[in-house]
Amino acid sequence: MMWQGLEEFLYVVEHGSFTHAAKAMEVSTSHISRQIQQLENRLGSVLFQRTTRKISLTDAGREYAVKLKAIRQELIDANNQLQGEQRQPKGLIRITGAGEFVANQVAPKVAEFVKRYPEVEVDLDFNSRNVNLVEEGFDLAIRFGRMQDSNLIARSLCKRAMTLVASPEYLANHTPLKTPYDLAEHNCLITMRKRWRFNIDEEIKEVRIDGNWRSNHPQAILNAAVAGVGIAHLALDIVEPYLKNGQLVSILDEFQVGDNASWLVYPRKDLLPFRVRLLIEHLTNAFAD
Repeated sequence: MMWQGLEEFLYVVEHGSFTHAAKAMEVSTSHISRQIQQLENRLGSVLFQRTTRKISLTDAGREYAVKLKAIRQELIDANNQLQGEQRQPKGLIRITGAGEFVANQVAPKVAEFVKRYPEVEVDLDFNSRNVNLVEEGFDLAIRFGRMQDSNLIARSLCKRAMTLVASPEYLANHTPLKTPYDLAEHNCLITMRKRWRFNIDEEIKEVRIDGNWRSNHPQAILNAAVAGVGIAHLALDIVEPYLKNGQLVSILDEFQVGDNASWLVYPRKDLLPFRVRLLIEHLTNAFAD
């Protein structure tokens, strides 16, 4: 009785809904709902907030999920050690990331990992929003920029320099830029924020920008810059081919800061399944090489 409903609960946490959990477990949605209801009754606590459109973990449910995942991982590792399976990881790894770097640089290295360990399954979700890893059931995130303080672990994959770029046509038809403050007079192509960071007088300062083109996808920003719509602030590795062929020109390079990177982000290491720990080591070693 003590274990009844726990697996269903974790499946709902990791798949985001009763319906998706039922599909993954190959049972009915009503079975999932019934097990969760009985579990909540036994615990005397509500684990999920339910609306007509979605469910979300309560504070009690979130804390319970973290503890259950740790217990489950201990059981998995104990079984693996006993059965001699630590060298052959298996199971699902859910990864969230976005952008061309993830698609072109990270994904091929994940594919190498799956080829090496064919009993591992990977679900790679491209999503630019900052997902809650524990609540939405992701094992790992690939994020770009500077990491803010959080209860997650952030491990640097590689440094990624930033650059300001515009097309020769745009620069020929607009006021020259001498400092980042001159961006106020230009059309800037906006990704997530309306402030860009620069090194000005040996201090990191944020400069407010504005423009008529917004997108959360770097390639859309890049295409707009090539088309002469405005000025983009992007990772150098994305724009480098366009700088070489003359479609774009870099500007104000001397004001760029050097603390941007792509990161692997994940919950506490002691909560990670063996297969996820192994993938993290694979990726960090691959990018170190």
